[in-house]
Amino acid sequence: MKRIIATLSTLILVSIAAEALAGPVEEVAQIAGPRLKAFQEGDLDAYTAALADNAVVNSSSSAFRIEGKEAIRAYFTEFFQIFPRRRFLVRQPIMRAYNDDLVISNSYGALNLTDQQGKLTAFHVRSVVVWSKLGGRWQIVDTHTSRLPVTP
Repeated sequence: MKRIIATLSTLILVSIAAEALAGPVEEVAQIAGPRLKAFQEGDLDAYTAALADNAVVNSSSSAFRIEGKEAIRAYFTEFFQIFPRRRFLVRQPIMRAYNDDLVISNSYGALNLTDQQGKLTAFHVRSVVVWSKLGGRWQIVDTHTSRLPVTP
């Protein structure tokens, strides 16, 4: 019994220490993972929760940038309606921290969109997401997603 209690106590201390030692990249990764799931499930509130009020989105499916959290919410409300099924497969993700308040995430991915008629469209994209710690909370301040050129 003492061995079990000692083992559980050690596990609890290790998990607390791991959280205390988590740096900016680990903190952002904990937020970014559920955001991907929210995108695929069409959960607008969860997907846009991490956006700063003055965030900017540059999307490959829009001719112009979308500025501000409310405009971004409106954009993704329509996007989720047009494409009720979405799947994004992340490739080669990398996150880099600068100081304790800025994280830049880069990745490639395969974006599969199914419209209301059931037509599937697939894109290969690259994306950049810039996270800043504002008021003690990690928030997205800028994103850019662009389609990769089609190669023969």
